[in-house]
Amino acid sequence: MIFLYITLGSITTAARLKKLLEASSGYPADVVHTPGKLNKTGECSYSVRADERLLKIVRPLCDENGIRIKKIYIEEIRDGERVFNEVS
Repeated sequence: MIFLYITLGSITTAARLKKLLEASSGYPADVVHTPGKLNKTGECSYSVRADERLLKIVRPLCDENGIRIKKIYIEEIRDGERVFNEVS
């Protein structure tokens, strides 16, 4: 399965986005600590991990609900290693 990682500034915002995504799509989402490869600033950061099929609804849903996204990444496994590709 391919996942999106939607990086956010706080756990509260991540929890809010998780609920919105699940309610809008019916797919599960998880609040997770942002993977170290993506947390370049060293700040405490949280992400919502969700099915990559939700990519098209993330940005409009966040815009409608005043949620500020830092970045969106797609996680892939290449040669047994996690690779993150920036989407926006």
